[in-house]
Amino acid sequence: MCGILGFNWEDEKKVRSLAELLNHRGPEQEGFHVRDGISIGHKRLKIIDLSEKGRQPMYNEDGSVCVTFNGEIFNFPEIKESLEKQGHVFISHTDTEVLVHGYEQWGTDMLERLNGQFAFCIFDKKQNLFFLARDRFGIKPLFYYCDGRKFVFGSELKVFLKSDIEKKINQHAMDYYMLFGNTPFDRSILEGVKKLPAGSMLVYDLSARKIKENRRYWTLSFANQLDCDETEIEKQIVERLDRAVKMQLISDVPLGAFLSGGLDSSILVAIMSKYVKNLNTFSIRFDRDDFNESKYAKIVSDKFGTRHFEINFNADNVRELITELPYYYDDPFGDPSMIPTCLVSRVARQHVTVSLSGTGGDELFGGYGHYNDYVLLRTLNNLPVPIKRLLDYSTVPANLLFRKEKFNKLRGFLGEKEDRTTLYLRLFSYMFRTKDEPSSKLAAFRYLEKHFVYTDDINNAMNYDLNEYLPDDLLVKEDRASMAVTLEARVPFLDHTLAEFAARIPPRLKIKMGTKKYILKKAFSDVLPYEILHRKKQGFGVPLIHYFRNELKDFAYKHIFDFDLLDYYDKDTLKIYWNRHQQGQGDYYRIFWSIMMFNLWFKKWMV
Repeated sequence: MCGILGFNWEDEKKVRSLAELLNHRGPEQEGFHVRDGISIGHKRLKIIDLSEKGRQPMYNEDGSVCVTFNGEIFNFPEIKESLEKQGHVFISHTDTEVLVHGYEQWGTDMLERLNGQFAFCIFDKKQNLFFLARDRFGIKPLFYYCDGRKFVFGSELKVFLKSDIEKKINQHAMDYYMLFGNTPFDRSILEGVKKLPAGSMLVYDLSARKIKENRRYWTLSFANQLDCDETEIEKQIVERLDRAVKMQLISDVPLGAFLSGGLDSSILVAIMSKYVKNLNTFSIRFDRDDFNESKYAKIVSDKFGTRHFEINFNADNVRELITELPYYYDDPFGDPSMIPTCLVSRVARQHVTVSLSGTGGDELFGGYGHYNDYVLLRTLNNLPVPIKRLLDYSTVPANLLFRKEKFNKLRGFLGEKEDRTTLYLRLFSYMFRTKDEPSSKLAAFRYLEKHFVYTDDINNAMNYDLNEYLPDDLLVKEDRASMAVTLEARVPFLDHTLAEFAARIPPRLKIKMGTKKYILKKAFSDVLPYEILHRKKQGFGVPLIHYFRNELKDFAYKHIFDFDLLDYYDKDTLKIYWNRHQQGQGDYYRIFWSIMMFNLWFKKWMV
């Protein structure tokens, strides 16, 4: 993986200084193009073709096409062969070079031929334009700024935070962050700095100084469900996933796999073990049994003979990491699972440069418990008022007895009848822990109802997750965590051909009789151990619920409440939540974490 950036004027000093901010993404090689009225920079992590011939920016034969590229094109050998038949001459063995020749041959239509995870900018000297594109699922990041005079692009927001762009908070992104723990698909926390959405491309006319094309080139559809028996679907899943994994093993440096002992990572390790000798696998564990998956990871490692590395972490390690996070997560990020993702990436980087991850399996095959919750809550919300009132009263003692966050949140669904989009967003949001919070908080996000277009609730929920939660939370988390230590993470479940097939599998085969990932488990039932197939799902978490009541209590309180640089939340209400959390009357750690990380981010970048 790499770091890329550029802008529409010549300034070698600036492009070099901004490129240094991305050094963690690619410290092994750098290159710059400062002429023709533009500046382009590149920081490279060598993965394929480690020679000088892989240096970027990279050019075609006559230098009229130039690319700076972050990512991997996994099917580049086939594309290269096709282009060579058309007379194109290659000088390297990199996947990067197929982009310049592919653009020469097919223009922007080359995107349809790419199988990979990527973000790039091509400079077309003859037409005097920038062509930017991002992979179908948004695995690799790309930000840009355009004000009618300046055009700037970069892999991370720090490029813009350290440029001369005005640092003003985007209020919509701020509101979105407070509800969901990340910024939305098309904009950052900075006013004017946007994200190129997943599966999108942009053409900027350098002469006219304006964007002349900005569109999605790919969208996943859940329409046209498959009509064939389970056996055939299982066969197709195995074959397609095997092909995706094998394709993503291409590398000139050591690779391994994250292994939690969950279904998705275990499937990847099972497949990888057929093609990789002495496969390295990595996991972590915390100092509490309820957050320890190590026994499952060991079962899988023993089964497939991997060299397994596991390191223990505790609250002190988490405290040390917290203050580093705002640098790498420079667009505010509030998903607590960033902690274990960062820690396991550090373990992996000690041994490999590339690690495969199971991200995407839950969204494609129905792995989340909240899918079942959503169907149930839709039913509850449609009940007659007297029954809802009775259920509402019963949640109070239930919460006191079981001390579960779900019982707090359940009350919010026992009020007025609401549409299916609002219900899912309430379920999905960090907020809405009490019945008194109005749904009007979601009014600004009505555009999200575009994801709820199918007759089946499960398809709608997965469609939302794949278009919002996956690219703007999970993939951001993994990209920043892995690149912070110069590790490339690959996600075979998000091979777009596999995803297009999975989206057509009927939801009744993904969640059957309450069993999540039913068809995926069945497809690998003769490969994985029983304990892995039938274990209870455990999120990739950290014991913050406990740490905020004990080891990190004072630390968290200080960074949450001793902050007066920006007035954006009601501290009195938050203190009520804090006291409830401390007394075990509810679990509010996600709200606390989200606010703490924003405050630390603000101090790091905005002061």
